[in-house]
Amino acid sequence: MSTMIKRGILIGLLLLIVSGITIYFTIDLDSLATLGTFNITSLLLAILALALGMYFDGLRLQRLVRMGGYSLSLIAILRVIFGNYFMAMLTPGASGGAVAQALILRSYHVPIGKAAPIVLVRTVFSILFLIVMLPIILVTEPIEVPYITNTQLLGISIFVVISTFLGMYLLQTRLMKRLVTWICKMMKKGNPKGWLIKLDEFNGGLSLLYANPMQSFIVFIESALSLLFLYAIAPALMYAFTSDISIVEILNRMILLNLILYFAPTPGGTGVAEGLFVYLFASFVPIGTVGLVAVAWRIVAEYIPFFVGMYSVFTLYGQHIASSVSTSSEEV
Repeated sequence: MSTMIKRGILIGLLLLIVSGITIYFTIDLDSLATLGTFNITSLLLAILALALGMYFDGLRLQRLVRMGGYSLSLIAILRVIFGNYFMAMLTPGASGGAVAQALILRSYHVPIGKAAPIVLVRTVFSILFLIVMLPIILVTEPIEVPYITNTQLLGISIFVVISTFLGMYLLQTRLMKRLVTWICKMMKKGNPKGWLIKLDEFNGGLSLLYANPMQSFIVFIESALSLLFLYAIAPALMYAFTSDISIVEILNRMILLNLILYFAPTPGGTGVAEGLFVYLFASFVPIGTVGLVAVAWRIVAEYIPFFVGMYSVFTLYGQHIASSVSTSSEEV
């Protein structure tokens, strides 16, 4: 049995266990009565939100590829997007998702030197949107997070926004190259030239933005729309149990949740995602149903794209690419 198959079985068992625990500890007998009022329209709305999120994700990927001087078909775009979901779920910190995207782009004749910056920019823009939105959310709506006050969280978010833009500038300077070389020599880990090459690749991705400011702005807007539609899956599923939906407030909390998930140590954020969802949204749905909504949200937003991505990777590229992604992500 190959390593990837073993890992897939373990991830599958983990998902079943986490989903079962989430439902078991949040459901009660009285809440079962609400299942009789289940609104099937919510599932259609959730699928629509997923489709629109994927649509804008595909638009931004196609635009970035054109900015790099290449073009991809619709099928290729979908393979890149779903391949990302598949390998992100199988690797800690979702590290395999980025590697999978680069490898799939390379199979469509996009050189790895161009594919890596394209994937990098997609990730940076997604995180950047969440970081930029966080201070706005915290000013308009205080959100309680365990062990930290709203004021402290606001201060941290503003600091992160400033640091992000300042960091993007400093990465282009000679000072950063000297700093990378010095750190590498002090740690005595790896060749300084190798680290400098990675720094140049990172800056190469950012140069796509500087060279096409208007197109970059459009990519940012498409990133925002893609994420917002994907986050709208949550309120769509909540509509199954209640018609009193505060969409803006729910989207605000989804932004905070997904920003945290970028740094979750578990594969695909498993366990962390369900726990945060229950904590943040228990008051938005009838008592005892938040666990059901949490699991349904993960199924629609993550597990369905995961299985589509698995089909794409194994049937169109073979198991060797999955093994390559696994090996590469472990080296990151």
